Amino acid sequence: MNIFLIPHTWTRHIAVGLVVGGAGLLNWFVFLHWIVWAGPTLEQYGLLPTTGSEGTLFLATTAGAIGGASLLAEHSLRRSPLWKRVALPVLGGAISFAIALFGIFMTTFIMRHIFTGSELRPMVSDPSLVSLRYRLLTWMFCGVASAMGPLLLRKFSGIFLHFLGGFAAGGLAGAVWHWLGYQILGDMYLASAFACFVWGLTHGLFVWGIPSELYAGWVRVLSSERFAWRVPVDTLEGGPSERFVGHFPRGLDTFLSVENGVAELHTSFVVDSEHHYAIRGLSQQPTMVKRLMESVDLRYDPRRPAPLETELQNEDRIVMGAGATQSEVEFLLLPKEER
Repeated sequence: MNIFLIPHTWTRHIAVGLVVGGAGLLNWFVFLHWIVWAGPTLEQYGLLPTTGSEGTLFLATTAGAIGGASLLAEHSLRRSPLWKRVALPVLGGAISFAIALFGIFMTTFIMRHIFTGSELRPMVSDPSLVSLRYRLLTWMFCGVASAMGPLLLRKFSGIFLHFLGGFAAGGLAGAVWHWLGYQILGDMYLASAFACFVWGLTHGLFVWGIPSELYAGWVRVLSSERFAWRVPVDTLEGGPSERFVGHFPRGLDTFLSVENGVAELHTSFVVDSEHHYAIRGLSQQPTMVKRLMESVDLRYDPRRPAPLETELQNEDRIVMGAGATQSEVEFLLLPKEER
């Protein structure tokens, strides 16, 4: 994944999910060809799993592929060294694979010996059983396993989202597998493909999304006087920062002339240590923040002890001045590396 190709819009929330879902679908494709297409050739060399172990290996490898893809997406976006982009996804995928194997054996034992009577035990033990009632627990545990590998390598950061997202991904994948395969399509191969994609998509939506810390704020001039001139709100060192806009001749980050309706010290753009952006109105001259279906008047009221401020969102426009003498700037969130 490339951070330059993902804008700071709603699309960034689904970008990781689509990639991880694609990894799950790719695992289905490879596993299917291993069993069906290459099966007759590999069987004579003893490289083909038994019928009873196919489902176990399929779920475990899918959990490993999804866990590894999540880590690969993260470190690709963070521009980590090459060895991390290779070693950490492989290690995380292996951890998820091992936990999924353990979970499958445990859930199978639980369903056979605790929640099932002796008369139904032979049916539940049949690996070809297609029933969400007896397979949902296995799907959910494998979903959690796909999140456990990344969670351990992320040093338990976001533990609640990993567990919640894992349960949701595995449970929803199992429901899709049963619903499509048994009630709609009648084709378990295609149902498994949809289940793998939904598993990875849900994992990417809930477990780890693209954080705002990978983006930095910029102030870009839209007025004709200094069109496209822009300054960063963040500093290279990170942490709190403030950028000033006005026509005072010295010490300001963005200079705009008084002839265009800008006061000596008109506005300032601030960012705190938690990466939240805001704008302050420092002048009694008209200052308006405009976004979709909303406008905020930030002109300074001398009777107030502090200037007004409002939180900034990507592509907010700030209009300073009124009528023919006004200037306009825009707040943008761009990848940090774009300097």
